[in-house]
Amino acid sequence: MLLRQATMADLPQIESIIRDGRELLAAQAIDQWQGAYPNTAVLVDDIHQGWTVVLEENNEILGTAAIIPGEDPTYKQIEGQWLTKQAPYLAIHRVAVSSHHHGRGLAGELFSRLFEQIDHAADIESIRIDTHPQNMAMQHVIKKNGFTETGMIDLAAVDMPGTKDFAYERVTANVKPEHMLHSVTTK
Repeated sequence: MLLRQATMADLPQIESIIRDGRELLAAQAIDQWQGAYPNTAVLVDDIHQGWTVVLEENNEILGTAAIIPGEDPTYKQIEGQWLTKQAPYLAIHRVAVSSHHHGRGLAGELFSRLFEQIDHAADIESIRIDTHPQNMAMQHVIKKNGFTETGMIDLAAVDMPGTKDFAYERVTANVKPEHMLHSVTTK
């Protein structure tokens, strides 16, 4: 398995995996991803920005995520408190794995390979992610991969006002002590 940056040629497989994720959430009566988000325009923009990564094995995409640098508008306000302040971070969005390979721990593998790359980036001090309060499977994966629940965020910045997700943060080995709001062990 390898983690690599996505290209436009990967879009059909990425859309299929996102569609699988949408259907799985609907089958669990979770309203996450049940509207127009994430749509093709968002996925194309992610690829053009260089944000999308894919987990690939034997020319098949098994999982995907958008890794976005810089300040994320959805993370500006939080009901709770981030672990870091004014620290450079990456946001992870649109995580999905192929329904044809559920049970293989692919989300964990995707995170593990991301962390290997991020932990070598001296300028990244933490990683932030969020998920729907009813998405227990993703919450489990997030917590299992070293993230700490920090509160709730409102998705108004992405045109979903009133929708609130659980927010999580994971500090890297590069975190500067002056950027920490709490005493946390780095992973």
